[in-house]
Amino acid sequence: MGPLIIARMPAIRAFALASLLGAPAPQSPPDTARLSRLVAIEDSRPADLRVLAPLIDALASPDTLVVRVAARGLGRQERAELIDPLAALLTHPNAGVRGEAVNAIGQGALEARTDHARNLLEGRLRAEPDPAVQGILLRTLGRLPVQAGAGRGYTEQLLIRAGGDPEAPPEVLAGMAHGLQSLFRRTAADAPPSLEAIERLVELLDRRYPPLVRRLAMALLVASQQTDSGILIEALQDSSSEVRRLALVAAANQRTLAGRERVVRRAWRDPSPQVRLEALRAFAAHMARRDGCASLQAALNDPDAHVRLLAIDLLGGCGAGVAPRLREIAGRVNLTDTNWHAPAHALVSLARIQPAVADSLIQVYLASPVWWAVMYAARAAEASSNRSALRVIARSRHPNVREAAIDALRRQTGHASDSLYIAALDATDYQLVRTAAVALDSSSHPRAARIVLETLRRLSRTRSETSRDTRVSLLQTLATIGRPELASALRPFLADFDPVIAAHAGELMNRWGQSGVRPAPRPLPPARVPGWSELERLSRTSVILEMKGGGRITIRLRPFDAPTNAARLAAMAREGKFNGLTFHRVAANFVVQGGSPGANEYSGQDRFTRDERGLLSHARGTVGLSTRGRDTGDGQIFINLVDNWRLDHTYTVLGEVTEGMDVVDAMLEGAVIERARVAEEPNDR
Repeated sequence: MGPLIIARMPAIRAFALASLLGAPAPQSPPDTARLSRLVAIEDSRPADLRVLAPLIDALASPDTLVVRVAARGLGRQERAELIDPLAALLTHPNAGVRGEAVNAIGQGALEARTDHARNLLEGRLRAEPDPAVQGILLRTLGRLPVQAGAGRGYTEQLLIRAGGDPEAPPEVLAGMAHGLQSLFRRTAADAPPSLEAIERLVELLDRRYPPLVRRLAMALLVASQQTDSGILIEALQDSSSEVRRLALVAAANQRTLAGRERVVRRAWRDPSPQVRLEALRAFAAHMARRDGCASLQAALNDPDAHVRLLAIDLLGGCGAGVAPRLREIAGRVNLTDTNWHAPAHALVSLARIQPAVADSLIQVYLASPVWWAVMYAARAAEASSNRSALRVIARSRHPNVREAAIDALRRQTGHASDSLYIAALDATDYQLVRTAAVALDSSSHPRAARIVLETLRRLSRTRSETSRDTRVSLLQTLATIGRPELASALRPFLADFDPVIAAHAGELMNRWGQSGVRPAPRPLPPARVPGWSELERLSRTSVILEMKGGGRITIRLRPFDAPTNAARLAAMAREGKFNGLTFHRVAANFVVQGGSPGANEYSGQDRFTRDERGLLSHARGTVGLSTRGRDTGDGQIFINLVDNWRLDHTYTVLGEVTEGMDVVDAMLEGAVIERARVAEEPNDR
């Protein structure tokens, strides 16, 4: 039973994950007031453990829903001191409670008391009867920090033995595979997986196992760097396109692989564009130098736009023989919002092969009304070392175009372009200002320090948490270009609303000889946290993105897993904040990311939301929260185009695409959200 079906069953809406763990839904009405308080305390991330007392007290509640919410909240504090209170739940009669406690203990052991947590979880693994909880135990044991050598080998053997039964339940096998992939990802470079582990993974590719288990096993084999062409050819017969795609990832990433060409050639004919795209990458990495670029040119006729764009990009590494074709594509300069991609990519590739030819076209691109195309012209100008064009582009009115040129000038000309960097400090776009600040690092320009300081003051007056990265960069640059006389000017920042900025200001003042300086930040009032009744409504809610040019993407929210972030996504859709915004990042076979008012990484909503990381995985089609560090959600989201297991326990999952993945798959950079709306199912309980 898939998570969407589960979430729609009225009897378990109060906590959708309960069914996944075999726990019964609450039979009596939930104590919504208490649950709301627990969610608010979880979100507050208090430094004082005494504030967490209601969560700790709730672990003894007879209401299993209350216990689960409390355990989850304690785990998200990621504090080793909370492991012992959670340990008592490992023998709780409710499987859902035990599973949540296991995950919470793993979160508490991220940096300290790892051995204690491992001993607790190993002991429970020997006694745990429920397959779903066994799977969570294995998954958690695999992600605990381990020491190289014996500790790593011991964990590997523990996981293999626990999932060694060919008839083990799928939950156990998936948990073992999740645990191993976490372990291998962190340690395979130092200590390759054992032969026994590889043999077990190959067994799990058998068609008698569920697709999820096969996908995980194939991902592990990729991480192991120990596949052979026989395994990969067999994987190319799998009905799951994700297994087949991963076989080509292995063919691209593995340094030595006898029979690599046979694997790659076979994948050219795969019906899945995602598989063909990885085949193209593998060919370019290992075969193009020997065979030439004819196959890359043939891929220009692929029916999938992402495959064609990758082929154009890869042709930039070929010789002059492909220049006429690139010139022909780049010369299609009658650009619109929907047809700029191939010409702009071709311009950049052409600049790598024939700079003079590309330069003749760059001037035409500068007049384009499509700012995306002009931004790519800046990239082409950097590739061709056309500094005069970069200086022109650096004066563009569009922040993202200007930022691309300034970043290129920093690499090409250094401080010779300081006047352009200083001029950019007047901007309101955080990404542009940040890039200009980085470019001014160690500058000797006589006005640089004063203007950097004034820019810091100006941006601080907005009291926007999203300004953090930009203001940190301004302070870091000020440290290299300022003088101790400026120390007193930083004193107001000791009481900044952002503790990170206050800490940086204090550190710089101390470096400049101001002894005894202590930051005393004054944080903004807490953001609103949704109450339990609101979460119940959101459990029946989807956000629908209607895309410009046609197509619709329906996102089912997961409010009981990500309360504040699911609520924010719904609120932004209701308030029209997504209307007209773009998916500014499209990384083929990885993610699409959007929801930025400035169509860039650093422009978002003014307030941060907390990470809400839990048991949900970043499988294909899930919707994650984009962040730039812990607890820095700014309203941007990403959609996983493939299984991105490596993002688990690092990024929040707040929903899943239930309709329109074909629209997501076809999305190109700059795709516009024409309108976002919220659809709520009736409460039929």
